[in-house]
Amino acid sequence: MPTNLAKYSNPDGVVPDRATWTPWLRAWRMLIDAKHHGDIYEAFLGMEAPVFARAYYQVRSHPNGRKLFKHKPDLLSVLNDVEYLGSLPFGSLGHAYLSFLNTNKLDAGVFGESSIIRPIAEKNNWDDDFYYMIIRGTALHDMFHTIGGYGPDIAGEMANIGFHCGQMEPAGPLEKLGLFGALTLPGAAVPFKLRYYRQAVERGRRADLLMAAPWEELLELPYREAQSILGVSPVEVAHPQGRWTTEWTPPSIKPPTPWNYERILVGGPVAA
Repeated sequence: MPTNLAKYSNPDGVVPDRATWTPWLRAWRMLIDAKHHGDIYEAFLGMEAPVFARAYYQVRSHPNGRKLFKHKPDLLSVLNDVEYLGSLPFGSLGHAYLSFLNTNKLDAGVFGESSIIRPIAEKNNWDDDFYYMIIRGTALHDMFHTIGGYGPDIAGEMANIGFHCGQMEPAGPLEKLGLFGALTLPGAAVPFKLRYYRQAVERGRRADLLMAAPWEELLELPYREAQSILGVSPVEVAHPQGRWTTEWTPPSIKPPTPWNYERILVGGPVAA
């Protein structure tokens, strides 16, 4: 078992399955200062508690999910291994993932395991297998962007939410949040954005259970092959009318650099 995850042990803990809205009383601070992103994360987990509980039991019932809980591979350490990712061939899933991170100077952590996630787990008495699933799922946020081909802009985030929601249906308030974003955010006409969002939901619905996927084994495979194995349709199939993008960002967030791995594949080998 990975050292950094072995520190959290609570086999008699609980799998939270009731929504709580109290954390949202602090989450608004994220709009003013991005350093409060942990508030948004805790509010999100509380809001979607029944959804994550259901996802936990789905992963436990999946053949590969049972292996994950037994061995608890440290996916985050693999995704943080820039030297390893950089050694993977052009066109591989790992190359695509590193390309996504490097485009906007991101790292695989997203939310700190010890500084943000662990205190939430300890406060709420999480079961250690549930904790492992949340850690692994959080590490997969940018991988979902990568396998889905959704950029780091706000429109890409809304599409990624829809993609997640298709995996987690019924997805609760999160799906309504994504739908609200599609209605209100700029970048395209409302009918186009709503259709795009619904296509993203359907795309996630048709894919395999991505939370249970053996991502460590998929990184070296060609990008298109990894999509096929996971049942993730290519962007041009899922969104035949084209992409929705926007340059608008909240005041507290630095505008991202556009990312489109399909174009990178067409253009040929470049530095990740």
